[in-house]
Amino acid sequence: MLINEWFFEDDMPLAVAIKVKGSLYSRKSKYQKIEILDSIAMGKVMLLDNKVMVSEKDEFYYHETITHPALSIHSNPKKIMVIGGGDGGTVREVLKYKTVDEVELVEIDEEVITVSKKYFPEVACELDSPKLKIKLNDAIEYIKSAKENTYDVILCDSTDPEGFAAGLISKEFYKNAGKALKENGIYICQSGSLLIQEKEFKISLENMRTAFKYVDAMVSIVPTYPGCVWSFLIASNSPVDRKIKNMPGGKTKYWNEGIHEKLFAKPEWLKEKYFSLQVAK
Repeated sequence: MLINEWFFEDDMPLAVAIKVKGSLYSRKSKYQKIEILDSIAMGKVMLLDNKVMVSEKDEFYYHETITHPALSIHSNPKKIMVIGGGDGGTVREVLKYKTVDEVELVEIDEEVITVSKKYFPEVACELDSPKLKIKLNDAIEYIKSAKENTYDVILCDSTDPEGFAAGLISKEFYKNAGKALKENGIYICQSGSLLIQEKEFKISLENMRTAFKYVDAMVSIVPTYPGCVWSFLIASNSPVDRKIKNMPGGKTKYWNEGIHEKLFAKPEWLKEKYFSLQVAK
């Protein structure tokens, strides 16, 4: 919602407010409304269905957190799947690892890719990489037919789990993702605001625990997301050794070895409520 040069993401009980100069692009794709705002403090901002997805100023907090904790602890990440992430930020971070041979980007909305290349060239800079294969598919259907024991890491860089993305936190989806991963494969996804999306976090965690033997959570920050404090879930069917084994070849702005360790530290309430219980098998 735009009011007196301010954009408000006000569909939740806690709003994001960004002062803007104007709208650079606005169009309804087959799946969602895509808009690019020119903001004063955060640079260009991408909205999907009136929700902030990417801003030039702080996108690296999100993209580095969803990528490096998984890629850095895998012993030899070669084949990677990125679900959603049509802006290209996660792909950019994945391709900083010299071990990576191939990345599949499974994005349902081609227009997100096209718009990102035009308005966010620094974020979308690897979307023409020869290592990248773009699959314009519904990830929920795509993962059903994915070859078993294929991927080293699957990163789910999705919008909120509603509408066409609701199935991305289902038991069936997680089980299919687990089958597509190699024995020591790692799954990671964003799991929303712990302040105002605890219900969705709980559903994701509980469903993930039915599909993976080992599930953990990380807590990070994304300044332009509601509440700023953001959660990520990481899972595997092999014990998750948090020790860094690979470092990205390119520079990072947020993630480093010290941050990596702290991402797995949990607020006491979160630890007591969700991680003191016996993990479901």
